[in-house]
Amino acid sequence: MRNSKNKIVLCLMLACLCTLQAYAQRPQRNQLEIGVQGGMMYYVGDANPKMFQHIREAYGAEVSYLFNRRWSIMLQGTAGRIAGRTATEQGLPDPKGEMWTNYLVSIDAVARFNFLPYGMADKFDHKIKPYTPYIYAGIGVTMHQHFGAAAAYIPVGVGFKWACTEHLMMYLAWQNNICFADNLEPTPYYNNIHELNGSNILNCDMVSTLQFGIVFEFVKEKSICKFCKEKE
Repeated sequence: MRNSKNKIVLCLMLACLCTLQAYAQRPQRNQLEIGVQGGMMYYVGDANPKMFQHIREAYGAEVSYLFNRRWSIMLQGTAGRIAGRTATEQGLPDPKGEMWTNYLVSIDAVARFNFLPYGMADKFDHKIKPYTPYIYAGIGVTMHQHFGAAAAYIPVGVGFKWACTEHLMMYLAWQNNICFADNLEPTPYYNNIHELNGSNILNCDMVSTLQFGIVFEFVKEKSICKFCKEKE
């Protein structure tokens, strides 16, 4: 009888040890991200009334802090060019006009929300996914006209990311920067030709980027012991 009790106690101890070991081996969440991106840029405004007209290159870099598996903040810098046709005296795009380009450098800070709890696959929590669609929004400033002019903007975007490995992630994102300005074109015929600036908040330029990014994730979160309390 005594031997049977000892065997039961021993089995319970082994079960507890296996549970603790399994919990200790659970993958911890990364908290920092740093990455690069590249793709295309275009703008919608007086010269280009439709999306995806006169596409040019875009590239940038970013750094992010992850609060949890849903929320994070990101600081990114993007550079690229927009293009369009010169204008007529009436402020309309000239189909036969020469092509102009304007170089933009933009910096923005955004908050991102993952639709799925993002992270490496965890056999103890099947809700965690190594992929997720996400949305983001924030505030930023863009410099143009050879850094002689600047405009504030609201960046809004949607994307999809996928964790390739524990420390490597890829994503595809479409961002639209709604500028508080109507002067991104380097020609005066496009700038406030109808004298609507200030009277129509919808009369603004919008710069869009569609970019592919590669991100390195690091700095593991601190493990929390759920079975004990730290001594003060």
